[in-house]
Amino acid sequence: MHIPILHRYLWISVIRGYLPVLAILMAVFSLFVFVEEVDEVGSGRYTFLAAGEFVLLTLPERFVVLSPFIALLGSIMALGALANGRELLAMQAGGISHFQIAGMVMQVGMVFVLIVACFEEFVTPTLDQYAHISRSLALSNSQVYQGKQGLWFREDMRYIRIKTLQYGEIPHDIDIFEFNKNGEMTAYYFVEEADVQDPQKWVLKNIQKKTIEGSRITEEIVPTLEWDSPFNREEMRLLTLPASSLAPSDLFRYIGILERKQQNVQRYELALWDKIFMPLKTGLMILVALPFAFGPLRSATAGKRIMLGGLVGIGYYLTTEILENVGILLGASALLTTALPVLGIVLVTGIIWWVYFRNGGQA
Repeated sequence: MHIPILHRYLWISVIRGYLPVLAILMAVFSLFVFVEEVDEVGSGRYTFLAAGEFVLLTLPERFVVLSPFIALLGSIMALGALANGRELLAMQAGGISHFQIAGMVMQVGMVFVLIVACFEEFVTPTLDQYAHISRSLALSNSQVYQGKQGLWFREDMRYIRIKTLQYGEIPHDIDIFEFNKNGEMTAYYFVEEADVQDPQKWVLKNIQKKTIEGSRITEEIVPTLEWDSPFNREEMRLLTLPASSLAPSDLFRYIGILERKQQNVQRYELALWDKIFMPLKTGLMILVALPFAFGPLRSATAGKRIMLGGLVGIGYYLTTEILENVGILLGASALLTTALPVLGIVLVTGIIWWVYFRNGGQA
């Protein structure tokens, strides 16, 4: 049997199994999110258009969260179709071993895992953060507005722009414009970063100040400056992003900052380890799917395979949620809390394969 041709055929078959599962799961869960958002329409400035925008912007985040289930059900669909068509038996009759077939399937899986990891680091954070801030501001009566170049706020004759919220809660790259009653700019501040000790009491750091008096401009560098922020407690709460919206690299750096400040880092550690293990969980789900094609379910109907695969996915999801919540209540290590479900998958998959090969590949 010509191996390169077989490689291409298996790859295409697995991709064809992934695509309908991806489309169905994304559509169903996006519909659930939209229905939830519709309940909020009418609050503040939140409209149907804003709800639709939120659903679209959070699509990449939903893709990452659903990736283990997409890998599991997609692999079951693809391998099940090959098993029903006796194509897997033909491959084995041609001298292709179970391990070679599994390796070809895993090659597609590894590409999928790499895509998930890239989405986590480079795509999801920006869109997810923009979506959450836009939603929070639209639902509130806040005077903060989000533009393409950051957050804008007006207080009397002073305009403030916050370009980014570093690590989801630290104002970074801040522009402050001060005007007189004639509409003339009297001062401009560029602030590298703000330490929010209290919603209305900030410590500005690394400030470039320009004072304008007629045609004369005076510049000075100020290391730190205490500043009365125009934001109230509710507005600052709205501008604080969930830990899950941060990229893994940002979470790692921010945990280090919080540890130096001796602050609680548990929710950030949970988010970090969850993101680190997500690609691994996705890959492991492909291994879980393989016995559905080689084991006793190789002759089962597609519906039965999908049902059992769905039960496996739901069981895994519930186990993960229970362990994470118990871990938080008990103050357990974030690494241990997130690693236990993964170790459970490894153990169950190992047992299935051990039984299968102990019975001569006929389990």
